[in-house]
Amino acid sequence: MRIDRSHVVQALRAGGRREQARRAEEELDVQVDTVRDADLLRELGLDPDSRAQGGGLALR
Repeated sequence: MRIDRSHVVQALRAGGRREQARRAEEELDVQVDTVRDADLLRELGLDPDSRAQGGGLALR
């Protein structure tokens, strides 16, 4: 599933994870593939599988 990087950054900032949000802006493509980028999303503290199940990005 593809999502816009801004959604990732927004989810991290909303969770108070400013450093991870900065890293996401630097390391992720504008269009994030939740399968291809799953490891990085997990490192950033997000659950990439939550999006595939029809929800938003969930913090881990």
